Amino acid sequence: MATPLLSSSLLAPLISSAAMRAVVDDRARLQRMLDFEAALARAEAALGVIPATAAKPIADACGADGFDIAAIGEEAALAGNVAIPLVKALTAKVAQSNAEAAGYVHWGATSQDVIDTAQVLELCAAIGVRRCRPASMVKPAIARSRSAANTSMASRNSRTCAVSMTSWLVAPQCT
Repeated sequence: MATPLLSSSLLAPLISSAAMRAVVDDRARLQRMLDFEAALARAEAALGVIPATAAKPIADACGADGFDIAAIGEEAALAGNVAIPLVKALTAKVAQSNAEAAGYVHWGATSQDVIDTAQVLELCAAIGVRRCRPASMVKPAIARSRSAANTSMASRNSRTCAVSMTSWLVAPQCT
């Protein structure tokens, strides 16, 4: 789910680059989970774990544009994670073209497999964006953090207040 700041055209550019917002976009995140499902089906078919004829219908159904992100998000709140409603939706989509292949969607995988793999793919993409960031963007941020070195800020720890700290302790960690 997008945060109000990241979905704001007015405020999002203040806290994130367009490239990074594209990395953490809901559709991109969903696509990474679907990429996992397609790769899983292809790998299992290649190894004879599932029928070879099941991989293509599963992979063909793994386009994020064919899914209702809001509905999956709502169902995730009830299921406890996003993988459960995603696999349910993917299975239904595959069943429309190949009922037998639908029985092999997510074969042998866990919800955590999908979530963790997609998260690693997202982190790799974010690292790529971060590395290509020009120094001209980083240097002003460092200068700004130094100018606010003694500014107190509230700290939090597990949703409770913690010992106050200065921004000088936090800002360098973000640059």
